[in-house]
Amino acid sequence: MKIRDVVFVYRLVGGERLAWHGRYHAHATGQYEFHYFLEGQGAMLLNRAKHRIEGDKLFLVGPGEFHSILPEAVEKPLSYYAVLFEPEEGSPADEEILALLAHLRHSGNRTISVEARDRFLLEDLYRLFQAGSEKDKRAAEFSLMGLLFRWYGNPEGGTETGKRLAIGNQHVERALALMRRSVREKLGSGEIAGGLGLSEEHFIRLFRKQLGMSPFQYFTRLKIEAASAILVDNSLTISDVAERFGFENPFHFSRVFRKCTGLSPREYRRIFVGADRRKASPP
Repeated sequence: MKIRDVVFVYRLVGGERLAWHGRYHAHATGQYEFHYFLEGQGAMLLNRAKHRIEGDKLFLVGPGEFHSILPEAVEKPLSYYAVLFEPEEGSPADEEILALLAHLRHSGNRTISVEARDRFLLEDLYRLFQAGSEKDKRAAEFSLMGLLFRWYGNPEGGTETGKRLAIGNQHVERALALMRRSVREKLGSGEIAGGLGLSEEHFIRLFRKQLGMSPFQYFTRLKIEAASAILVDNSLTISDVAERFGFENPFHFSRVFRKCTGLSPREYRRIFVGADRRKASPP
């Protein structure tokens, strides 16, 4: 398994960024790409067919298939990870993955539901691939193989937890939507629970059962994920970024950022600015 590229795009709306990231293109023979959409709504064009895209959905594109995010169809800002990878011929594990991907393509169902917490596994994979050594990149490739088996190994597509969350607990779904809308605000578990008409204790227990982490942990990771994109995309100071996402002060922000990413905000900016070649505007 070889990863060719990993891209993180944060709240894509329009203009040159959308024209670049949403350009109509295809990948080389043997190369697959999936988009893991974190939030937003829009449409993907694949071989002249239009597919609906939205948060917590995974969209697969095969070799030689022309595709693009349709600019006129982006209803809400899209955030996503895109991973371009190439299974290796002769590898038994990769051959099994190829069989799973072929089954999905032939079924005509390119979109599957995934667990909301899987976004953080993609965040880790992105950091390993973009900033790491060859050893780290190899670790990213092994991680990708595990995710592909988990996502596509189910004949019906999607993980069981992902499908339960997609059609199941409305309280958790509403909480996740509120967190995504409020990523720049200070929002406690009690406030979220009150808005849902639940006790804080019951809400935390319900959330942890579905997501495997507390609401506070999940909301903090959302903030750090968004802050990491801002650090790379513009020249705001560390203090400005900390204030934008509701942290008490730059020191608190730096401490939490390092805990989540293993790097300080300053180190993250130094390493990742320019690392993603496809993030830049076209010449």
